[in-house]
Amino acid sequence: MSLKPKILIADDSAMNRAILVEMLGDGYDVIEAENGREAVRALQSTPEIDLLLLDIMMPEMDGFEVLEQMKRYGWIEDVPVVMISAENGSAYVERAYDLGATDFISRPFDMAIVRRRVTNTLMLYTKQKQLVGLVARQVYENQKSNNLMINILSHIVEFRNGESGSHVLHIHTATELILNHLVKKTDKYKLSAADIAMIGTASSLHDIGKINIPEEILNKPGRLTKEEFDIMKTHTTIGAHILENLPFQQEEPLVKVSYEICRWHHERWDGRGYPDGLKGEEIPIAAQVVALADVYDALTSERCYKKAFDHDTAVRMILNGECGTFNPLLMECLTEVADDLHRALTDNEAAAQMNFGNATRKITDALLHENDLPETGRLENALQIEQQKHTFYVDHTPDLQLDYNEASDTVTMSEWGVKHLHCPREMSFKNAMETLLVSPNDRSAMLDAIAKTDADHPDTAVTVLLSVDGLLRWYKVHIRTLWMRGEETTRVGLVMQAEDVHEKTIRDAKEVTKETIITTGKGMACMMHMLKNVFDVVRLVDVGHTCVLSVDEQGKVVDEDHPCYAVWNRENRCENCVSFKAFTQKTQLAKIEFMGEDAYQVISKYVEVEGRACVLELVVRLRKDMPLSFHGREHLVRSLHQYSQELYLDALTGAFNRRYYEEQFCGQDSADGVAVLDVDNFKAINDTYGHQAGDAALRTIVQAIVGCIRNSDILIRYGGDEFLLVFPDIPEPVFRRRLQEISSAVSDATVPDHPEMRLSVSVGGVYKMSPLSDAVYHADTLMYKAKTEKRQMMLHNHEHDRLMPD
Repeated sequence: MSLKPKILIADDSAMNRAILVEMLGDGYDVIEAENGREAVRALQSTPEIDLLLLDIMMPEMDGFEVLEQMKRYGWIEDVPVVMISAENGSAYVERAYDLGATDFISRPFDMAIVRRRVTNTLMLYTKQKQLVGLVARQVYENQKSNNLMINILSHIVEFRNGESGSHVLHIHTATELILNHLVKKTDKYKLSAADIAMIGTASSLHDIGKINIPEEILNKPGRLTKEEFDIMKTHTTIGAHILENLPFQQEEPLVKVSYEICRWHHERWDGRGYPDGLKGEEIPIAAQVVALADVYDALTSERCYKKAFDHDTAVRMILNGECGTFNPLLMECLTEVADDLHRALTDNEAAAQMNFGNATRKITDALLHENDLPETGRLENALQIEQQKHTFYVDHTPDLQLDYNEASDTVTMSEWGVKHLHCPREMSFKNAMETLLVSPNDRSAMLDAIAKTDADHPDTAVTVLLSVDGLLRWYKVHIRTLWMRGEETTRVGLVMQAEDVHEKTIRDAKEVTKETIITTGKGMACMMHMLKNVFDVVRLVDVGHTCVLSVDEQGKVVDEDHPCYAVWNRENRCENCVSFKAFTQKTQLAKIEFMGEDAYQVISKYVEVEGRACVLELVVRLRKDMPLSFHGREHLVRSLHQYSQELYLDALTGAFNRRYYEEQFCGQDSADGVAVLDVDNFKAINDTYGHQAGDAALRTIVQAIVGCIRNSDILIRYGGDEFLLVFPDIPEPVFRRRLQEISSAVSDATVPDHPEMRLSVSVGGVYKMSPLSDAVYHADTLMYKAKTEKRQMMLHNHEHDRLMPD
């Protein structure tokens, strides 16, 4: 490690930075930033900065804004700031000092003044840091000694008891996890974060009394006799007695909590525990939680007298009262954190926690190295934030990840997001919201959800539409806001991960029965939200009362205070109302509606929402260049056909697009034949020949497929290089032969300008399976199986429940 002090110079003028570097000489390590935003990033990424020379007038983020950020996040306590500016008016100087600046240097620079003020500032802060370091060393050494002794004692007990070395770690982890959830769930128990950490530490001593139990009883493989069990039960009072006689002040919180846990961690909520038969809240909450954690780990761990139960069985046994009774609140907590608990105690999570612990120790050791200048504040805060991120990323999917740093207003996107959302790796938060979220309503919903979080409840989630590879899909975005705790709790950023819930959202939104949509209020709200990305007007109408309906936040259908015909600038009910006809016939109808010189296509569909019959109206404005004369009907039909093509056809290949399948087709009960095709080695084609050649390959494949199918068959571009084929009314042998013809046609096809390119597809097909969504799912599964096994085609006849040979 360099012994030179590290100085950050933030100035938008390269010449000014060069002058300062020259004046400072070789006695310093210098980092340069050309604006305030870069300075904030440097402060975050380089905790060992000793001094900041900060210009006031800079682009993107000026010097005062940098000082405000440093004050907000507590950095100003660790890094002295010397302002540099040609503006030396009293207002500038006073504002700089008010924001925490240590000194002020005016331009043009005087070498002697610059060097002296830099030297004096560094000397002052060096002494301050040394004092902080001295105190930190003493606190650390005391804490390290305490934890070391606790670990030694607890592991001695484990060794004698024949338990795994992870038992104490498991109890510690489970205790803190349940307690953290408990304090979020209720304010009945006044436990701070420090209290929870102390209880976790004390839990390691819960079985210390076993040190005085004979080994032949501790490690007996069979069932204990009554006399042996009576002896075993005395480990609670022995442990409490040991702690009572320790040469410590008995009023110390750690000693008191350890005593409570040792003596009463086998008490039960109904009073049937031991040694004192305490009941309900007579049992200290620390002992209650450790008791629950101890039972869970005993069930899921192998012992000399039993095999281990799996996680689900252990939880079920506890909830069923097979292991004694527990506080109902704690049982609720166990149910709600069960998945997190299981994950936390698996090898991967334990390894992650161990790595985190090792990182903590390394940072602490570096802090206390005799040649270092301790900077406990910023390092502790950085570590705190990284731990929050770590636990969030463990809990959620690894695909789309987003990390927002509030100090520098920088959103960093994961590789998956850059590739599939077609966005830059770094952008401001405002640009990220506008780039990623296609709907203004989604942006408002996400911002509202984030605003409602706090340090104790940092997690939220919002379901939004994202444009993934050019296709609109529903994603559930999990969000965790990141908080820095100190004298003031401050939000410092957030992390997000997105989970693809498109099929589930569509499936949950509606239940389609031929002509009628039957759905809940929330399901209809979700469906209308999606349709607003396609149509100009999406609304529910009560045709009997000629009023517009809406769905409130609770999913309840309510009447609006304006009539439905007002949208057409009319004062009375429409003549020949298409919605009224759709309602009376319980079907879907469409017509062209005119307003002035503009024409609109209106689609009216009978629906039932929360048991209330009404009509879903979808309105889209037709293009202005469409002639509307009396004799223009033929062109009107062509224009409507073109509109439908623009809405439902894939622009690249001419096949139907995913929207067509999801909005117009997936509600069908079944089709005779369904197949999913995936282009083999398509990534290699793009990497070798380029994306334009890849586009040409997809067009060639579609042309080959179209040449083998009927006009009544449906070809859909289901994903980037994946296609869906639906064959209504097709005999099984013809279906099988048609897929083989398609496979051969693709293999024989030639890509324009690339005759050397070889094309092939993997195919999965099912016959006579319903509903259509299940058929697509199973065909997709068979396709991937064929792809994995390097087979060209796999088919399944659901009707006969047998595999069809290739």
